[in-house]
Amino acid sequence: MTLGAVAVGLIARGIANTQQLSVTRETIVIPDLPTAFDGFTLLHLTDLHLRTASRWPARLLALARDLQPDCVCLTGDYIMQRGAYPRLVSLLGELATAVENVVAVFGNADYREALLTQAQRRELARIIPFLQNAPAAIARDGQRLWFAGVEDPHDGYAELDAALALAPPDVPIILLAHSPEIIRDTLDPHIRLILSGHTHGGQICLPGGYAPYTNIRLPQRYVAGRHQVGNAVLYVSRGIGSTRLRIRLNCGPEATVFTLTRGG
Repeated sequence: MTLGAVAVGLIARGIANTQQLSVTRETIVIPDLPTAFDGFTLLHLTDLHLRTASRWPARLLALARDLQPDCVCLTGDYIMQRGAYPRLVSLLGELATAVENVVAVFGNADYREALLTQAQRRELARIIPFLQNAPAAIARDGQRLWFAGVEDPHDGYAELDAALALAPPDVPIILLAHSPEIIRDTLDPHIRLILSGHTHGGQICLPGGYAPYTNIRLPQRYVAGRHQVGNAVLYVSRGIGSTRLRIRLNCGPEATVFTLTRGG
C-alpha cells in the first residue's frame, strides 16, 4: 500500500469518526448533595461547532429526548458558520421544551463577531439561562441545587469569585466553564463538579489517545476525561463538533451523562 493510499484511508476514517457519537456515563458522589437531588442526572454537551448543513441539532435533540436527563448543561462554542445560527436558536428552543432544566455558558468562539454578535448572544440568553460569571439554582421539593458559570477562561474572561458571590455559603456547586483552564484559579472547596470542553480531546490523536495539540495551558493529561482536582471532579469532554480540519482520529465525539448521588 502506498503512502498516498494510507493518507486517503486515514482521512476517510477521520471524516467518518466525526459522526460516531459515544455516550459516556459517570457517577459523581457528593455527600452533602441535597436529598431531593439524589439520583439527579445531567447531560453535558459542548463544542457543537454547528455548520449550516449539520445533522447534529436533530441528533442531539433526539438524544436528549431519549435520555430524559433532569438538566442539560452546555459549555460553549456553538456554531462554526454564521449561517448555522438559526439552527442553534431552534435547537436551544426545542431543548428548553424537551428537558425541564437547561443551563449554559459561552465559549471562546462565541465571542467572535464573525460568528455570534452581541445581539445574538443576548437573544440566546432569552431562550435558556446563560451563566455569565453568575450562579443559578434549580429547585426541587423545597431544596436547591446550585450551578455557577464563568465566561471563557481560555481568553481570560472568567471571574470565578463573581460567579460564586451570590450562591449561599456551604452548599455544593456545579461549575460550568468552557475551558478546563479554570483550574488554574484557586477553586472554592464547595465546587464539587466542573464541566468543561474546549479541547475536543485533542481531535486528532495518536493511537492510545495522546494528543499532539491540546490548546490549553495545562498538562497533557487534562486534554480529556475525568480528573480529581481538590474537592472537585473535573470532566473534560471531547465535545461534539470539529474545527477547521473536519476529521477526528482516535478521539470521537462525546456526550456525557452524570448521575449525582449522596453515596453510601
